[in-house]
Amino acid sequence: MTRFRLGQRWKREPSAPPLDSIALELDGVNLLSGAVEEPLVEVVPALTRAAAALHSGKQGLAQVSLAEAGLELVLRRTGAEVDLCVVSLGRPARLLRPPVRVDLEELAEAARECGRSFLSDISRVAPETLATPQARELGEALRELGGPGGGQKEPRPEPFSRRVEASEQPGFGFELKDPADLLRSQGRDPGAALGTLLCAGEIWLTLPGHPTAWRAPGPPFLTALELSRQAVELTRAVELGEPRFSLELAGVKPALSLELTAGRGKLGTGPSFEVKGEALAAAMFHLGQALALAISERERTQASNPYLVELTDRCREGLSHLRGAVPPPEGEAQARGRGRAARAGKPLPVPGRLRRLRFEKRWSQKGLTGAEFGQLHLGRQAAVFCSREMACGLSRQDGTMLWRRASSHGVAATADGHVVTADLDRVLGFMGANTSARWLHDHDGLTLGPQLLRQDGLLITLAEDRTVLAFAEVSGREVWRLAPPRTQRSWLATQGHRAMLATDSGYLYGLDISDGQVRYRMRAPQPFHGTPVPWGKHFVAMLGRGSHHALLMADAHSGDVAWTREFHLALPSAPLPSRTRLYVAGDRDREGVLLCLDAKGKLLWERALHLGTGPYALASLPGAVLVTSASGAAARVDTSGELSWRVGAVGEPLAGALPARTSRGVTLIPGEQVRAVDPKGGQVLGQVRAGAGLVALQVDSRLGLYLLDDSGTLGAYRLVSHFTVVDG
Repeated sequence: MTRFRLGQRWKREPSAPPLDSIALELDGVNLLSGAVEEPLVEVVPALTRAAAALHSGKQGLAQVSLAEAGLELVLRRTGAEVDLCVVSLGRPARLLRPPVRVDLEELAEAARECGRSFLSDISRVAPETLATPQARELGEALRELGGPGGGQKEPRPEPFSRRVEASEQPGFGFELKDPADLLRSQGRDPGAALGTLLCAGEIWLTLPGHPTAWRAPGPPFLTALELSRQAVELTRAVELGEPRFSLELAGVKPALSLELTAGRGKLGTGPSFEVKGEALAAAMFHLGQALALAISERERTQASNPYLVELTDRCREGLSHLRGAVPPPEGEAQARGRGRAARAGKPLPVPGRLRRLRFEKRWSQKGLTGAEFGQLHLGRQAAVFCSREMACGLSRQDGTMLWRRASSHGVAATADGHVVTADLDRVLGFMGANTSARWLHDHDGLTLGPQLLRQDGLLITLAEDRTVLAFAEVSGREVWRLAPPRTQRSWLATQGHRAMLATDSGYLYGLDISDGQVRYRMRAPQPFHGTPVPWGKHFVAMLGRGSHHALLMADAHSGDVAWTREFHLALPSAPLPSRTRLYVAGDRDREGVLLCLDAKGKLLWERALHLGTGPYALASLPGAVLVTSASGAAARVDTSGELSWRVGAVGEPLAGALPARTSRGVTLIPGEQVRAVDPKGGQVLGQVRAGAGLVALQVDSRLGLYLLDDSGTLGAYRLVSHFTVVDG
């Protein structure tokens, strides 16, 4: 028996959007285990539409995405039956179980019953949702499922197989087996791009003296996808100089242990062999490119398959990253770094035009715990690092550690050296380098930090990412707290005498900073997912999920909503107010788009960025906005919407997009290579190698750079020379 089952929790909480579990049961066995928090208003219409397309014979292959669980349900019709295949695109990418065959009419009836039941429930619990495009699509799919089934007119498949041996050692070989001609269904069923790549086969590893040292049966595309991800991690380990690295290739045993410094490796308990980390990573990337080439040669339309494009882009970037960059001669850089200009740190000369900058590393500090989720601030005398595990102040001059705080239940710090730490039963306050705590009080064990705001004699922080606490700066007394109900994540900001707390439950609270009283509580139709951004006497907040988001502007004092503007963007950036304009960038159809709105929420223009996929970050420039991506690409767009200049990607993408920083007329663009560019013309003036693990970038008034990576290393660089062309 085949049936779809939906969770019932969303009906008991009508204020929340329909976010609940979905199960596909075959004789009592759930094929979609793990899909427990899916947006039902998107998944149920997609599932019903896929079943209707197969039932009517319009398509032979369909795909339903369960984005929150990282699962893809692929359905392939074979006559009067349907093969169900569940793919996990998490780590490792794999088939959760072999394909299962069910009766087509039984599947159509299960989808029809699920859609009708959900439509009935949504009309009773949340009738306003019926006006959405998803609800209309659901109604159309149900009408199509209620009609007679159609025959499937498919050409006779041409079985295909191809075997490619490894050309080097170490190297990977692969074999494609496609008896059902899935690869050629890309043009016929464009809505199931992943399903067309799930042909059978295997991949094996060839080592000196071992033609098949390791093998992984299954869809070669999924194996190559996971190997390319692991190659990125291996490349980063080599770059950071780690002595050892262990992994299970594509999640398949035995485990591979690498001694990177010695150039040796061992599979499971077998004998050791000679292998270099760079060579193995290059072989992984070459495998992805060779597989994509073989698939594209079989079917030309597969070259535009988004899943295959993502694989080839990662492999291409990985190989370019392995080649590395050519650094300037060290002797020349050091000699020029001893010049008077480097020591004095004078402002860059006003006349002329900058052509080249050179930076020199001043110091580095390792062992900063929790750096991948940490924060970096610049104080007057110190660079302050803070994570939930520790906080420390480092001298900006030579990197000497001025103070360090660590605790078991969180640490929060400000740029001027105020620190709050918590353990199981105490909360302590410190100021600067003082060895003794300024105050100490009992604590209920909540984990604090790392964000700490100082305003009006209070130190305000978040606990467990949801509860906001305010302590008196001098005495440490807890002045007030707010724990919003049904909330997993909150974002805190202050504006004047208001503290604003946005939550993922769809509520935004306006609090009086002095006593914590809730002056207003705003309810939004979708969850908030970002920090409210002040804009004059108002604030702007982002809400939404998936590819459907909205910007909300309201009065910071009263909470009155001025306007709400919806838009279809995935991975939206934090909004950037600039004078009378508001900017937001995001991903639409795997392409970057920048939107510009006026103070009344009217869309003035939108501009394609051509920076690759998101996420993006925004920074303000005089008369323009600068958009940066995780790949290191950047584009300057004028207030009129005209694209002034663009610089391309460099190296491996970062974990997230970081905003550009500007100092002394020079803009620093974050990426694996931090590039200094002319903000007016986009000319690259200099660069500093930061690595693919860069998580924070700061720049001081003397154009000194501070780079924090996810391994816990903070490096400081200074400007040692600059070359300027003066027009006579």
